[in-house]
Amino acid sequence: MLPGHDAALPGEAHRRFRQTWEANPVRAPGHRTKSMAHPEAGALRINCDVLTIADDDQQVVFMTADPGSASARALHHLAASDRR
Repeated sequence: MLPGHDAALPGEAHRRFRQTWEANPVRAPGHRTKSMAHPEAGALRINCDVLTIADDDQQVVFMTADPGSASARALHHLAASDRR
């Protein structure tokens, strides 16, 4: 349970949230680092974290670069050039 946050939801919603939270439905299969070659940015080293929800076929994938790294600068440059 989230300490100090259990009273935020009313009645039945609160009960269902507590049951779900206590069942620990989110699993993180682990952290991976992937290397890829982007046609404009060149070589990128990307951190990949996948959260899988138990009893469901959905996943959340986070792909990030280490702050201040060459990959982070390259991704920032790509994002900025896409906005133009």
